[in-house]
Amino acid sequence: MKKNFCYALILIIALSCSEKKTQTENIIIKNSKSDTVSKMKNDESENDSDCVFDDNYKKITEEWLNALEIKKYVWDSKTNKASLLYNGDSLTVYKGGCNHFISSVEIKTDIYPNKELDSALIRKINDVACKFKFDNYCKKLIEGRFKKNDNGDSSFFLEFEDDDSEDNLVSEGIQILEREKNTFITISEYYN
Repeated sequence: MKKNFCYALILIIALSCSEKKTQTENIIIKNSKSDTVSKMKNDESENDSDCVFDDNYKKITEEWLNALEIKKYVWDSKTNKASLLYNGDSLTVYKGGCNHFISSVEIKTDIYPNKELDSALIRKINDVACKFKFDNYCKKLIEGRFKKNDNGDSSFFLEFEDDDSEDNLVSEGIQILEREKNTFITISEYYN
């Protein structure tokens, strides 16, 4: 009798937790900069998830790294980010999102910026931006086509003009911050 009760309870829980299948129209958005394909759900009210984009960070980040021919990295499931070494620096990368499809790379380096932005640091940032297909930043750094905003607290921000406002890609800019005798550079952009 006790076994039958347990089986009935498990069956009730399983049935109550099963997702109701709904018909949704999938719209494919192809990010030509990284060839990552995301699915958008047309009717959000019928779905349990409120996500517009695919929020499986591990899968999307791994696809991104594989497309860039980067094989050696460590995945941190707590932060949903990959860590790797690139040209002597530590990188933390991730891609994906729910309401915004984000691409982000954080560089940790021992090159210290100065008020004028040293050319070695600019080359390093440009190299990473080009490697990770941040097309709105790649080469613009070397050409000096950005606006530098000094935050005054050992950090500054590089802003870039958007080449195509119709593509729904928002280039957040590049943040440079000195912390713990290191320089942290964050390169990011996202789709709305």
